[in-house]
Amino acid sequence: MSVRVAAYAKLNLSLRVLGRRTDGYHEIDSEVQTIDLADRLTIDLAATGVLVENDLALEGPDLVERAAVALLRRKERDRGVQIRVEKRIPIGAGLGGGSSDAAAVLRALDRLLSPELPFDVLCAIGAEIGSDVPLFLHGGRARIGGRGERVQRLPRPTAEHFVVLVPPIHCATAAIYARWDELSAATGPPRASEPKPGENDLLRPALDVHPEIVPYHDAMRSLGAGYHGMSGSGSSFYSAFAERALAERAAAVLESRFDAADVFVCRPTDVGHRTLEAP
Repeated sequence: MSVRVAAYAKLNLSLRVLGRRTDGYHEIDSEVQTIDLADRLTIDLAATGVLVENDLALEGPDLVERAAVALLRRKERDRGVQIRVEKRIPIGAGLGGGSSDAAAVLRALDRLLSPELPFDVLCAIGAEIGSDVPLFLHGGRARIGGRGERVQRLPRPTAEHFVVLVPPIHCATAAIYARWDELSAATGPPRASEPKPGENDLLRPALDVHPEIVPYHDAMRSLGAGYHGMSGSGSSFYSAFAERALAERAAAVLESRFDAADVFVCRPTDVGHRTLEAP
């Protein structure tokens, strides 16, 4: 039995860092939106074992493998799985591709190996795998808290078109949060105000740690979008437009300026993943 799934990326439309937790993570408050930039996964049941194929050179089990192992263990089923991941979401860019893939695997395997688990149980398994995994199980517009595992669905706003610019630079998340710790220690407690669309407390730390992304940030500011920002801890930036024609025009400007960057025009989605037709 085989199933194909599209696993969507996300954008942090605002991100407030509230402080460092005792478990080493940081408490956040973020409004997020899943978008139709997606990886493709093919999931096949097998007799035994977990095999994940992708084009990434990773050391140790990735989130996809961990999700498959956790789901099989939870269901206590003597089965295996083979998973092929076609990466389209750039890695190291704050777009959540790994967490999205893991959420898609949890949902697909849960349906393949009946009976299905309660949704809250699936989210609890996801939270143990990665902070953003529950977000992608929900999908759509949401406000996330804690270290990212608390998800509150929000109404979808009026139509938006996002231009996403991904520099050929992988941001070091741990280093950026460490820089945030340094800056917050010098400036005092973080703000308690409601963030505006596009505001991201990790932007200044990211620009400090990776000054090579400054030209990309400046380019997004000049597009005349309704709002713009950085997703997660970077390196991707986005601008929001009310009309697709404006978004496509802005994307063309970016493509002509940054040959080595990836540029996408994306729409919001109401789900974190979608089942595709069988191959």
